[in-house]
Amino acid sequence: MARSDLAVMGSIDDISARLLLWSKRADRGLARVEFSSEFSRQQVVDRLKSELTQQQIPFAEIQLPTYREPMEIVEYLLAELERQAGGVISIHGFSTAFRAGITLQDAMYALNFNRERFADWPLRQIWWMTPVFYDAAQFAMPDLMSWFSPRLRLTEAVVIESQEPLITEGTANIDDARQRADYLIQRFEQGNQTGAPAEELLKLYLLPALTALAEVNAQKDLRDLTSRFEGFLSQMKALDSPELAASLGQLGNLYQMQGRYAEAEQLLQKALELCSHLLGEEHLAVATSLNNLALLYRSQGRYGEAEPLYCEALDMSRRLLGNEHPQVATQSQQPRSAVSFPGTICRGGTIVSSSTLYRFSKHGDRSPYLRNCYEKLHSLSYASCW
Repeated sequence: MARSDLAVMGSIDDISARLLLWSKRADRGLARVEFSSEFSRQQVVDRLKSELTQQQIPFAEIQLPTYREPMEIVEYLLAELERQAGGVISIHGFSTAFRAGITLQDAMYALNFNRERFADWPLRQIWWMTPVFYDAAQFAMPDLMSWFSPRLRLTEAVVIESQEPLITEGTANIDDARQRADYLIQRFEQGNQTGAPAEELLKLYLLPALTALAEVNAQKDLRDLTSRFEGFLSQMKALDSPELAASLGQLGNLYQMQGRYAEAEQLLQKALELCSHLLGEEHLAVATSLNNLALLYRSQGRYGEAEPLYCEALDMSRRLLGNEHPQVATQSQQPRSAVSFPGTICRGGTIVSSSTLYRFSKHGDRSPYLRNCYEKLHSLSYASCW
């Protein structure tokens, strides 16, 4: 299964070939693959297993148990890794591994804390991550995430009815998204019946379900699900906590995708207010809230209101993390956030204000990323720059 130069990046062929090449060359290590379609993931696993078996390279799969405590999952995974004699290990089931009532962030702290124990085994591990899990992992376990190489994204979704592949630009097939949303809503209902905290239900189940539909632009399904839980969502707006602020920000982004700009603005402003009040003016959550509000204004053409907010968010992130921090680098490579203001340059999904770049250049900030942006922006000579 040699990799073809004609293979579409992110397709089943492409990801299978990349993982096979890595499996043959490396003697140990961690690889991660973000995926949306379970059917596509299984095709990659089947191909990889077949090729490795022919080459007498051991291959095994680990399916994590469901609805457990974080440390139960850690110890289970370590025990399963210990049982392996070597070769390539495919690990999946992270999105359903943790019980209701445990925040995804807290669960990931346990994984991140035990990263050296995972990496200590002389195995080639492939960790499969759904978009919701992957996005949360960028911030909750940055150390472990930085250890993965290669870092791949499977974007081909298989339409089960016709068995014909569908290549998408980083989104799942709509049927896969609906299945994932239905599953999450079922867990929401189960948690609600057992008295799980409303904030946990919102963060772990309802918002990921809405996000799954938003990722494939299933606007009718998204509107229907939002309307179905309108009462629950309205009640959440009256609560105060940093976790709720993050959830309100995510919900505001979803409302923005539906064109419900007034409601989105209200939610994003509330999220900013909560973060500032509960966490202080100088906090990463505040920077994120500022950025979300800036993007909302940008989508409405309100550039004069958007750019100051974005500049403030960017300055704050740099002060708190530094230019070369892994989280900053990760954020700069998020293609789904790509957007630009008049008089700005966008690189890899990050908006960089021309005035901000100019200020950075004059004050001696010379990271490779900022210097590259500055040089590109200067060569373009935008009429509205500086």
